[in-house]
Amino acid sequence: MDLTARYDAAAARWDADIARLGYLAAYRAMLRGQTLAAGPVLDIGTGTGAFARAWVAEGGSQGITLADPSRHMLDRAAASLRTRGITPECRCHALASLPPAPRWRAILAAHVIEHCPDAHTAVGALATALTPGGRLYLVVSRPHWCNWLIWLRFRHRWYSAAQIIAFAEAAGLTLHCVRRFPAGPPARTSLGYIFTKP
Repeated sequence: MDLTARYDAAAARWDADIARLGYLAAYRAMLRGQTLAAGPVLDIGTGTGAFARAWVAEGGSQGITLADPSRHMLDRAAASLRTRGITPECRCHALASLPPAPRWRAILAAHVIEHCPDAHTAVGALATALTPGGRLYLVVSRPHWCNWLIWLRFRHRWYSAAQIIAFAEAAGLTLHCVRRFPAGPPARTSLGYIFTKP
């Protein structure tokens, strides 16, 4: 079963699982006081839209485009925003299909680059797609034994903070902040990063 098929199969229970593990609360904590109120926003690898919902809940721009290679995940993400009065644009594709033109004021990418064959190239593509002054919001798996349990199912990778910052700086981005999650599995498995494009 390829990765997209695995996510398709998990879509129906995904929101309940990540809520139980604390990721919804972690995303909101990361974005608190850090969102941009206006401009086009892309949530790439949106899954069921958890990061996008956290963005909106924390006052972020509602001009959202959702992108994910899993049609089942994408449909659930769009439905979840529509219940909040937001009609997102939807694109069924992966990060590799992101057009290489600066369009987005903000890009959200939670647990996406871990699935890319080359994280350095992936961060570069995200940086290219930002407009000057735009922000990149990443949540990335970090080294911890808990990630081996996730790897057994999704075969993802993980990266140290130094690696992520180096990828971003090589792509011309400036570190705004690193956000540690306060508790539970997110605190052990992930870190949040916010970068700005000069």
